[in-house]
Amino acid sequence: MKRRVKKLQIEKTDELECMDVDLKDVNYIDLWQRTKHSNSTLAYHTTDGSYQDLELLVEAAEAYKDQGFILIGRTALVQESRIERIESIENNGSLIIFKDGTHAYVMKQI
Repeated sequence: MKRRVKKLQIEKTDELECMDVDLKDVNYIDLWQRTKHSNSTLAYHTTDGSYQDLELLVEAAEAYKDQGFILIGRTALVQESRIERIESIENNGSLIIFKDGTHAYVMKQI
């Protein structure tokens, strides 16, 4: 099973580098924190390096943009090809309706 992860960011200024890691190549998984005051996240350690889970929607948007996902506002990452229609809710965001009938509410007016 492959997992989309980012290279372990030791410093906040480290560049976001996303890649797929196959779980069969992982030596171990532990909790990692950049600082003692930051949130912990899963870290995947392989022979080729250490990686961490994506933590923010903006990171996931960057990691999955080549797979058709788009970030809508700051609240949802959606698969663009699965959208049937978008309904604007007057002064209160939008409702994204997917081809399978499910829906997601986003704060952004579209």
